[in-house]
Amino acid sequence: MGAGVRVMGKIRWIVSALAAIAPMVLLAATIAFSAGSAKADQNVYVAAGIPVDLTGDLATLREKAMLQAQREGLKKILASIASPDALQGLQLPSDDEITSWVQDFEIEEEKTSTSRYIGKFTFRFMADPIRQFLTENNVSYAETESKAVLVLPVFTNETGDTELWGPTNPWFATWASRPQAPGLVPIQTPVGDLPDQNAISATQALAGDQPRIQWLSDRYAAGDVIVAEATLLPPGADGKRTLNLSVIDYGAGGGQSAKDQVTNDTGNIDQLLKDGVDRVASLVQNNWKQENLVDPNQRNQVKVHVPFSSLQQWVEVKRHLAQVNLIKSVNLTNLSRTGADIELTYLGDEVQFVRALNQASLMITSSGEGLQTMMLAAPGTIPPLQDDGSGDNGSGTDSSGTDPTQPAVPQ
Repeated sequence: MGAGVRVMGKIRWIVSALAAIAPMVLLAATIAFSAGSAKADQNVYVAAGIPVDLTGDLATLREKAMLQAQREGLKKILASIASPDALQGLQLPSDDEITSWVQDFEIEEEKTSTSRYIGKFTFRFMADPIRQFLTENNVSYAETESKAVLVLPVFTNETGDTELWGPTNPWFATWASRPQAPGLVPIQTPVGDLPDQNAISATQALAGDQPRIQWLSDRYAAGDVIVAEATLLPPGADGKRTLNLSVIDYGAGGGQSAKDQVTNDTGNIDQLLKDGVDRVASLVQNNWKQENLVDPNQRNQVKVHVPFSSLQQWVEVKRHLAQVNLIKSVNLTNLSRTGADIELTYLGDEVQFVRALNQASLMITSSGEGLQTMMLAAPGTIPPLQDDGSGDNGSGTDSSGTDPTQPAVPQ
């Protein structure tokens, strides 16, 4: 009888412990999901550098400026996440309603006179009202944020000399001075230090030397690497200057390319380079947006198993799930000491969903029997280059016997 009591007591203790742990797990997961979503929204739903220049009664100019700036900020965000065709004819809400969508704002610059107000604003909007607005108007939108894209700016001057590193590359300097802007795709440039210079030359970048490009991608934990070549043409008879742009994406899609050009009527090369940077950045943002546009009124579901060996691993998976804006609900159907079964409701098709998971360092695999397993991808490191059919022998050298961390072929 005493043994039975002790056994029943132990069972009650285990049941009580599990009952106590489960709410903690769910609570931790909920907190992580909310925090992660807020962090993601900070990038997608922020409009920075909104200029305003108004004249009139100084007593009311600041208020008018803020109302105008918040409306322009909303337009900027909508343009960054939705297609231009879908936004044509879309009636924006009143100023009062837009104000209710604003989370906070910042006055970046401000100058006033007796009858003029000049300012520049940053507005951070709440995500849910904008999502609801687009959904009610049947407008597809994208809010999957990409991992950082690393740009290798190769410059070819009007005499045909090509450069990547060093002070003789004004295209690189223009990219490096570009302020980091909110958006779906964070864009960064390498620092251009000795390891970078040793890793790849302009010639190798233009040739798409995959082992060397991958080395840089690993070093900067980049999702994609793009080689952006700017070729400065000789001035025309009218003094106009033209910059030819060639962009190749060496990400998961592999070798996607685009060409464009910008022209400056005044012959100002500095402005021409800035316009070229803006054009390439816009191209990168728009391409990602088009690939990730989803119909907000269509939802899909998937059931997955998440294996883990500790509460910390489980909470970490939930934290990464919180970074996936496509996920609209997470339903826990089973929880044990070794794993959890969850049902995810998400926007978009399967390809878009898997891409969004990958951006959050999550991967899904199938057992071939209709079962899906989700787990965290291995932490990003800079491993020795492996044999991927490119001629790498596993020793960190490519088929030519060179080491990407050693000095590159002269430019």
